[in-house]
Amino acid sequence: MKGTGADRRMWAAVIAAGAAMVLWFARRSTTKAGIDPLPWEPPAAEVREEELVDVNTAGLEELMALPGIGEVRARAILEDRESKGPYRYPEDLIRVKGIGEGVLEGILDQITTGGDEIAQNTGG
Repeated sequence: MKGTGADRRMWAAVIAAGAAMVLWFARRSTTKAGIDPLPWEPPAAEVREEELVDVNTAGLEELMALPGIGEVRARAILEDRESKGPYRYPEDLIRVKGIGEGVLEGILDQITTGGDEIAQNTGG
């Protein structure tokens, strides 16, 4: 590719600057002085079992605290729970009108159904 003298000088400067950056980063990565390790923190998404919302015992406000669950969906959960009985598995919330796979996926790691007690009380 032909270019003018100014074009060639510009590309030479760009290449030289890139090479200088590569050398600077390579040198910086080999020196340990001045680099403090980041403190370790447990993942924020980790939820302890006692912090899970039990959809079989939760009230309106507790349900509304879940992402994607407003007052209308929370009331629908309460009505469904009352008319059809407790939820055996968290995925059973899909039977509630207004709760689809997307909403369910967003709350699965934050809910529980109360464990073995509920499964035994529902014939499981």
